[in-house]
Amino acid sequence: MYSAEVDEFPSAENLESAIDSLVESLKRDVDDMEMIPDFEDGVLGVRRDANALAVVAMTLAVSGSDVAVAGVASDLIETSQALANAKTGDEVKSAYKALVDARSKTGKISKAEWKKVASLRPLMKYAIPSLSAEIKRLSRNEKTFLRASNARKVIDDSTVMVAIAMGCRENVDETLSPNDEKVWKEYCERLAATTLAFNKQANLAATKTGNFDDLKTAFKQVEETCNSTCHEKFGGKSAE
Repeated sequence: MYSAEVDEFPSAENLESAIDSLVESLKRDVDDMEMIPDFEDGVLGVRRDANALAVVAMTLAVSGSDVAVAGVASDLIETSQALANAKTGDEVKSAYKALVDARSKTGKISKAEWKKVASLRPLMKYAIPSLSAEIKRLSRNEKTFLRASNARKVIDDSTVMVAIAMGCRENVDETLSPNDEKVWKEYCERLAATTLAFNKQANLAATKTGNFDDLKTAFKQVEETCNSTCHEKFGGKSAE
């Protein structure tokens, strides 16, 4: 239980937007499965985004936010987990419907404590690289960043990355160094901190109240953190 060591989260608005972005991505993932004959190949996107949604919902619950979606955070975690673990195409469709239904409801808001809600491999092997690549593509220059919905997408994706870093502290048992919990936790918290710093710059740049060069510098820090301890010490199961 590490909530006492987390002193800052993405904004409630960013977390809510990231949840809705992932729900939309999962709709595309489910639809895309129809075009891929092999189930295990087709379900990769679903597993990636469902696990990501579980940790974003967990982060929202722990943050103590009072936005309406926080009232169904536990239901979003449960339905995301069911979707992530679906074994057939019919199970995927049924689990996605349950997820959408959960998002549409309201509930009583109560603050939660950190617990393991997702699998490491879909997050570290697929989600983090995909999110990082998309952020880099959409923020390669200020004109691209500010075009259409690109800034919103960068903010959503960086919010998801922060949540993954926070949530994955619980998953040291899935790494190649399961006894090095302290080092793993420090790495995850460093990744969360650098990504949150970038997220803040993205929010400022989106409203033209920040310096785009600061955004670029902040993302370099994210990349350097991603390429450090995790790859060198904790690869293997998470990177197979």
